[in-house]
Amino acid sequence: MNTLFARLSLLGVAAALAGLSTAHASDLKKGEALVQQGGCIACHGAGLAKPVSPDYPIIAGQPESYLFHAMQQYQAKHQTPLYGRSNPIMAGMVARFDSRQLQDIAAYVSSLKSPLYEPDLARDPRP
Repeated sequence: MNTLFARLSLLGVAAALAGLSTAHASDLKKGEALVQQGGCIACHGAGLAKPVSPDYPIIAGQPESYLFHAMQQYQAKHQTPLYGRSNPIMAGMVARFDSRQLQDIAAYVSSLKSPLYEPDLARDPRP
C-alpha cells in the first residue's frame, strides 16, 4: 500500500512539474500589438508615460504582476472596493482580452521606460 501511495505521489509531482514547463511565457511583441489595438495611448499618453489627464496613471515601467492583476481586477464582475476596480472605462477596455493577452500586455507595458523611476538631474546633479 505504501509503495502504491509513493508511486502515485511521484506521478502527481511529475505531472505538476510538466505543467510548469508549459506555462505561458509573455510575448512583448504580442503585448505591443494588443496595446495598440486597445488604444491605451488615448488616455495613458505617449509611451504610456504621459497621461492626457492627471487623473490617469503612468503605467509604463510598472511591475508586470501589478499591471496584470490590476487588469484582472477591472474585469471582475463584482467590482467593489474590496475586490475589483470600479472604473467603467478600464473595465470596458480590458473586457475583450483573455488572461494570456493580459499577461502579454502587462509584460510589454512593464518593459517600457518610466519617468517615475528616473532621477531628476536638474534638481539633483549628483552622478
